[in-house]
Amino acid sequence: MKRPGDLSQIFGRFSGKEIPMIEDVQEVDLPALGIKQKFPVISPANPNDPVLEDMRQEAQRNGLHLRLWWKGVAGTMDYRTDRVNATIEKGTDGKWRVSPRFNIG
Repeated sequence: MKRPGDLSQIFGRFSGKEIPMIEDVQEVDLPALGIKQKFPVISPANPNDPVLEDMRQEAQRNGLHLRLWWKGVAGTMDYRTDRVNATIEKGTDGKWRVSPRFNIG
């Protein structure tokens, strides 16, 4: 199993790299409540962004699968020792970048 220090050595070069994201709002009808609710929806502007593709390839070269997290994204709670979690965070300048934190799970 990869250790956190190993992950920083492997994926650290991606830390701070910008990932353009689309921020949208989706309106959902909730008939049981008799209302419509708006929810933020965030996703990569390009799912095949070169930085994301490089991260996926680096994970694969190291026997790992890449899972990306950002505000509002849902994922499973299962723990996998062959999966690296990477987070994309929004900076104070409004740009989304790869966080320096990587972990197995």
